[in-house]
Amino acid sequence: MTLIKPSLIFVKALLFFLFDSLALSNVRSSGSNQLKLILIIRQDAIGDFVMWLDTAKEYRKLYPPEKYELVLIGNELWCSLAMQLPYWDKVIQVNVKQFKTFSRYRWKMLRKIRKLKIETAIQPTFSREFYNGDALIRASRARRKVSSDGDMSNRNWLKKILSDRWHTDLIPASPDPMTELERNAEFFSGLSSSPYFASFPRIKIPKFLITSELKDQTFYVLVPGTSGSVLGKEWPPSCFSSLATKVYKQTGWNGIICGVKKEHFLGEQIRELSKAPLQNLSGQTSLPELAGLLSKSRLTISNDTGAVFISSAVGTKSVCILGGGHFGRFLPYPDINGQENNMEVVFHEMPCYGCNWQCIYKMKKGEPTPCISNVRVDDVWNKIKPLLNE
Repeated sequence: MTLIKPSLIFVKALLFFLFDSLALSNVRSSGSNQLKLILIIRQDAIGDFVMWLDTAKEYRKLYPPEKYELVLIGNELWCSLAMQLPYWDKVIQVNVKQFKTFSRYRWKMLRKIRKLKIETAIQPTFSREFYNGDALIRASRARRKVSSDGDMSNRNWLKKILSDRWHTDLIPASPDPMTELERNAEFFSGLSSSPYFASFPRIKIPKFLITSELKDQTFYVLVPGTSGSVLGKEWPPSCFSSLATKVYKQTGWNGIICGVKKEHFLGEQIRELSKAPLQNLSGQTSLPELAGLLSKSRLTISNDTGAVFISSAVGTKSVCILGGGHFGRFLPYPDINGQENNMEVVFHEMPCYGCNWQCIYKMKKGEPTPCISNVRVDDVWNKIKPLLNE
């Protein structure tokens, strides 16, 4: 069995390579551009995108609008939010799951990128993905193709050998452990040949995204889901329920539960268990609307998911229940002199931290990993209490 899985991965990579080769054959470019076209490729999750916004704003300065057209090709999960930001001229949405299939969708998307007359294609992602970001780099006809040298967490050596050949430049990455904010700054420093130092990401929310019915309310937000990104990352609904009761008794604030549609049942579980007034909006807000709502919240209490990164970026005090799978890479945020960190984390440290969410413990279906389940309600409450008076 130990040899079967690597063999299947090897065959899959070769099949995608051949499929893409056919898709990219005999494609003509679509004429000339008035401005030089810069393609920026990001295909990762919401939280990754939000953390990248610290350096994303700098690309517009590096490639000014009078000379360059900046096109972002992004994960459709967060493209609606990206379209509200002033850092690019155009956003191309990719359904990442559908793109990672032998499908007409992948075929058409590859050819669409192939037709563009691109000056430079840039992929800032540290943990590159062969089937997604690297494939889009390959699809472009850019004179310069730039990515991070990256790590091996999403690749094997075959994928690295193939995909590295599709680039003209690979920005060196330090072998030392670094947070994602620092990785983004490291990449941009290499791209721009000028030192850049990490900052906490900030998002300015247009007034029209803040719903009138919530403008004058005092409320806090609970985010009990993780969008199913990694099994075992969800703190139990009963724990969120206990916190909601404590917050209400201390402040009298109403609580709003947020998440995607498939997490609505989590919100209902919390409402049934809690003695606090709670409104379940799971599945009822777009990502820009969620950002607007979070910007008016007094506090956000969340699992490790995209919403908590947005909450911190819009200036709301945020408390994240954090596991050990990627501890130190995305969260906790690093200390940055002269800048206010809106993100607090609560965690239960274990010797197995850094497992890349390949948990060594056996769990029943639906159970959180031990590094999550061992986080106590009182531990989170002790982080929350000082924030209630700010």
